[in-house]
Amino acid sequence: MQLKNRGSVAAALGLLAAGLLGASPAQAEDRSDAPAGAVPSPNAYDQTASEVGTVVADSAVLVYQEDDHRVRAIESETGLTWNAANGMIVSGKFTYDSLTGATPNGAVRSRYFQTFVPPRKTRFIGGGAGVIDTLTGASGRYTVAPNQLPVDKGFKDHREAYDLGVTLPVSESLKLSVGGDASNETDYSSYSARASLAKDLNGKNTTLSLGFNYERDSIRPFIGVPRALSYMGDMIVGSARVKQVYSLVAGVTQVLTPNWLVQVNYSFGNTRGYQTDPYKIFELVDTATGDPFYYIYEKRPDRRTRNSIYAATKFAIGSAVTDASVRWYHDSWGIDSMTYALSEHMPVGKATYVEPSLRFYRQTAANFYRHYLGIDEPTLAYVSSDSRLGRFHAWTFGLKAGVHIARSLEIYGAAERYVQEGQRFDRTAPGVLAHTDLFSGSRSVSLISGVRFTFH
Repeated sequence: MQLKNRGSVAAALGLLAAGLLGASPAQAEDRSDAPAGAVPSPNAYDQTASEVGTVVADSAVLVYQEDDHRVRAIESETGLTWNAANGMIVSGKFTYDSLTGATPNGAVRSRYFQTFVPPRKTRFIGGGAGVIDTLTGASGRYTVAPNQLPVDKGFKDHREAYDLGVTLPVSESLKLSVGGDASNETDYSSYSARASLAKDLNGKNTTLSLGFNYERDSIRPFIGVPRALSYMGDMIVGSARVKQVYSLVAGVTQVLTPNWLVQVNYSFGNTRGYQTDPYKIFELVDTATGDPFYYIYEKRPDRRTRNSIYAATKFAIGSAVTDASVRWYHDSWGIDSMTYALSEHMPVGKATYVEPSLRFYRQTAANFYRHYLGIDEPTLAYVSSDSRLGRFHAWTFGLKAGVHIARSLEIYGAAERYVQEGQRFDRTAPGVLAHTDLFSGSRSVSLISGVRFTFH
């Protein structure tokens, strides 16, 4: 059974909206509710359900806004898919993002004014052999008022991304999919390649799939790379760092009845290289008063393995389709998470449909996550106060709708409300921190509009 893929670009943008929550200008690569830095697994069954012999053009725009005038993103995405008569599928996609706003820097609220300064930039000669000059970083200095969440309002960036994929029918029951993508920001670039196989069995009622993805990222912070765990304002130790990601996914899709299918995927990921957020700091506090004492740059491990199991089912009654899924996730940083999602595609008349959806996500904290440390406590080997690595849960409420103006033309739109909740107060905290809101998570709204045209 094939369930028609409606508004594919809109669906991708909806995942992006969830992933942008709490994003820093250097690391906005998350595409789902997965913990910060967890790269989505490749889709091992990567093929379209569009009609053979057609060309499908899909274009959409996303506007994403966090509460309290925090991160704002405007994204446009255009895709083109050719479904050849011999079963070959060629697809291309271009994405452009514009990001502005403010993002939490990792410090906690204080009863005093707090001033934050970037690291001192140092110019090297001979590939870093010697120092010839020291530059001030005053352009990034900012001050936060008392009792306000410390956020860095200075980032503004854009991203261009390109994706190309090809699916080839190796035989009547075997398909090979290959592809790659590239994206570039002012301070971040990413390149990846993927390949997957899908094998049909039992009269195409069973599909086995296996996919692999390789990604290489280059991080080039505006401020330079600060020395991890050094004091705020210390000298930088370089201009760029590299991260590599290897992902493998295996799955099975089974048609149970002409109107019901189930899918189970297992994915494994291994990330090596620079995974620290160079824009995040960590606060050391006075253990008597709870007031800030020092700020240091955070540090995360340079290795991370991830395991996840994803199970989904789709059930159709006429043109109505129920889609439910659950995802379990665990990584070597100590984060465990569960994601539950439910949506219902409901036709309204002959040309219109609506699709309400609900997603619930919860995760535990990373082993090295802390809101702060006392000045007399030993500094951990790794430490971060990034709320995306903390314990929280989140709800996403969505509604999509579309109308077929003509046989080949569909206009669609979607709206999502994301609400993240976590621990706000710690009554055992020292001094004023016992009555200070420690949670820096976010809430947001995303709006999507798009058009899909099929050339027969």
